Amino acid sequence: MEASVRKNTLLQALKAGILSLVFSCIGVLLLALLAKLCNIGDKALPIINQVLKVIAVALGTLLSVKEEKFLLKGLIGAGIFWLLSFALFAIMGGQFNIWQILLDLVIALVVAAVVCFIKSKRA
Repeated sequence: MEASVRKNTLLQALKAGILSLVFSCIGVLLLALLAKLCNIGDKALPIINQVLKVIAVALGTLLSVKEEKFLLKGLIGAGIFWLLSFALFAIMGGQFNIWQILLDLVIALVVAAVVCFIKSKRA
């Protein structure tokens, strides 16, 4: 019984992390298209990118985390999203700024925690 609960927890967390990454990638691609078409300034892009990450983590957590242990699943999912997005953007040639990397982690964890708190109160 305990093994199935752990498996369920990890599967939901993994699903939340992967869905968040997918939503984030879609958002970044749409942002790139909008930036090209609408001449969005370079100073606005990082802010919009953070908003996209917040929306991605919120959607991934909202759609994936179910039943019990909301916070644990959400935080693990946010951590998975952070690791996957860091790896993906590092492969794509992103620049490394330790404060930005830590900010991304904190934002992902806070957003997932807030969504899980709201879901736990509604359940």
